[in-house]
Amino acid sequence: MKSLGGNKFLLVLSALMLAGLSAISLFSYLRARSLIDLQIVKNDLPLTSEAIVSGLEHDLLQPILASGLMADNTFLEDAISRGEYEPKLLTDYLQGVQDKTGAITTFLASERTGRYYHPSGVLKRLSPVDPQDSWYYRFRNSRQLIEINIDRDTANLSRVTAFINVRLQDAGGRFLGATGLGLDVRLLQDQLSRYQQRFGARILLVDRLGRIVISSDDRRGNLSQIAGLGPLSRRILQQASTSLKVQENGRDFYVRATRIKEIGWTLVVIQERTAEQSAFMGLLTQNLVAAVLIGVVLLILAQLTLGRDQQRLEAIAQTDNLSGLLNRRVFEQLFQQLVALAKRRDEPLAVALMDIDHFKQVNDTHGHLVGDAVICHVSRRLKSHLRESDPLFRWGGEEFLLLLPGCDLEEAQVRLASIRTDLAHHPLDTDDTAGPLGVTMSFGLTLHQPGESSSQLLHRVDKALYEAKHAGRDRICISPSVPM
Repeated sequence: MKSLGGNKFLLVLSALMLAGLSAISLFSYLRARSLIDLQIVKNDLPLTSEAIVSGLEHDLLQPILASGLMADNTFLEDAISRGEYEPKLLTDYLQGVQDKTGAITTFLASERTGRYYHPSGVLKRLSPVDPQDSWYYRFRNSRQLIEINIDRDTANLSRVTAFINVRLQDAGGRFLGATGLGLDVRLLQDQLSRYQQRFGARILLVDRLGRIVISSDDRRGNLSQIAGLGPLSRRILQQASTSLKVQENGRDFYVRATRIKEIGWTLVVIQERTAEQSAFMGLLTQNLVAAVLIGVVLLILAQLTLGRDQQRLEAIAQTDNLSGLLNRRVFEQLFQQLVALAKRRDEPLAVALMDIDHFKQVNDTHGHLVGDAVICHVSRRLKSHLRESDPLFRWGGEEFLLLLPGCDLEEAQVRLASIRTDLAHHPLDTDDTAGPLGVTMSFGLTLHQPGESSSQLLHRVDKALYEAKHAGRDRICISPSVPM
């Protein structure tokens, strides 16, 4: 009887302890899942969205500005008011705008004569009964100052063009016609596809009615037709900015919508958990299942090692598995700390964005294992030149980001040049019969400016890196010190 009572006590005690451990593990799992969701919705997605909007400033907003300048040019107003007696002056003007902006077409539609001007000449006369001219009469009657519409190019019907239409009127507000320029939709499509590859997210540009104008995966239709977003599409279109988490068929999707006020379109970024985040959640799930099977004896040991496990999980969430460097999820916190430190000490803060040259070619020629070896090799060479106070991040793929507190541009440039020299003298040894593999990098460099946000800084240093790659790679390009 005594043994039975002791066994019963041990059984009850084990059950209570196991239930308590299971409850703690379940709470930790749900808490970690909530933190990951919060990290994606509040930090990762907004940063991705801001980076894409910054890129679209070059692709859409600059052409919009150019179209507005065309409409404000008194030359057009004077030429139309004088009766358009010299059409060649107008076509030459359109050709000049096209050459300077890089647009695929420019145009002027005159309300007075009905002429449709193109750099190649007067293509036609507008007619209310011609379906191809319906855009003009719709735009005229809408009284909008600017609009963007996707249509066939009058000068090349086989080409689909994004036309930026701007209202042309005199000082008294009298409607004179419409002018503007056209962008190749395929180029915008390709740009969104590159953003999708870079950020691992689907990207949509949606008009005021919810119609998908351009998307990174060539999707057409309406925002309300996308799985999981149907009931939320009206809310997305009504708000200037919103972040959501939705579920569809048991899968979590994270949505960030930002209205681009200059054109009235909404940028929608749809992202799933990354492979690293999914692996992290899988690890937590395994820990939860294992906790249910743990006995009373192993329970005490698990409690003793819980602190170390938590630290290991935090390290997984903050570091890149391949290179061992910091990942971009901890960038904002470290960046703000260094900005505050630089302000307190009145010291500069240099930032370098680095990219391995021809990395895709390495993967295609030698395979992904060699590509991984190149990432690790570059990480080791970079770390050998850094102080303990210099955070180094694997920014994504073959890109690395380096913060250099206390360094001005001259000192930072010297340090980056030293890294270039080191890489040149330390090729990567491989099993390839061709011998060691030479590795070079392109560098974008800038200084943080007082009051500048991280997104503005990253945009400037990314432009500097682009200039280095565009200029031939294996070089250092410095961004202007004043934010653009």
